[in-house]
Amino acid sequence: MRGRRRAFMLASGSVSTLLTMAITRRDASARLDEGEATGRSRRGSTSVEANSRLTGSTAAVLFVLLAAEGFTIVRVRALLSPHVFIGMLLVPPVVLKIGSTSYRFARYYLGSPAYRRKGPPPTVLRLLGPFVVVLTLILFGSGIALLLVRPSHRPPLLLLHKASFVLWFGAMAIHVLGHLVDTARLAPRDWMRRTRRDVTGAGLRQWALVSSVAVGALLGWLLLGQVGPWRASSPSHVSSALHRRVHAPTSTTNGSPSSSTSSSAPASVTTNPLGVASHVKLPSFPIGHGSEGSTTTLPVQARPARVHHHVRKKSKH
Repeated sequence: MRGRRRAFMLASGSVSTLLTMAITRRDASARLDEGEATGRSRRGSTSVEANSRLTGSTAAVLFVLLAAEGFTIVRVRALLSPHVFIGMLLVPPVVLKIGSTSYRFARYYLGSPAYRRKGPPPTVLRLLGPFVVVLTLILFGSGIALLLVRPSHRPPLLLLHKASFVLWFGAMAIHVLGHLVDTARLAPRDWMRRTRRDVTGAGLRQWALVSSVAVGALLGWLLLGQVGPWRASSPSHVSSALHRRVHAPTSTTNGSPSSSTSSSAPASVTTNPLGVASHVKLPSFPIGHGSEGSTTTLPVQARPARVHHHVRKKSKH
């Protein structure tokens, strides 16, 4: 009996030990899975915050550059060079902003838990976003093409550039007002010492933004050389230059300016019967335009002066 009791006690102890070990392993695996889930959630939240910071800081830079570009539109003919330079400076930051917002869009609709918890923008801004992207691409694409295509292809591109600007301005105004609070809250976080260490990768995001501005400045400097030829071949510049050439005064041999349609007629030297030389002014009239846009005048042959007959009569008497 004692042997059976001992065997039973040993068996029951072994079973309880095995059960305890199994429960401990299950709890450990559960804690491990929970830790991994927490780590993934934390990494996902970090990714969302990093994307939001990059989008906000890029939007702040674009706001300043777009304000400067808008100032050049007021007198775009006189400020064409700054208009082109700032426009090209905007291109890489615009691409960076589109990339960051498109990444959030893709992660949300692909079912990322962190981006799902973040939630989408308001419905109006979410529906307006694709139109803002398309209008931005058309606006900047047509502006760059205007500098590179032949003069004969410019009128339709100029019309497209102006029309897309009107639509883009209205959509962008709603977009900026809708994201103004978030931009003001997120833009300085990567640049302040107190908050930049909260999310890893602040230096990489700063480098991406500064590099985009540097590349834009290089593009603007390269395309400034197209402004001069564009001005020279524009129809308004050609017509104004022709108008100045037509109405410009010509200089005579003594340096005094005289008009191409001068009222002074060429003079001819004639000799009367008394042997006295006299200067007779010959009238002139315009017959057409010369090669330089000036009017060519042709002198009219002078008629015989009646004074000659009076002189002959007096000599006979």
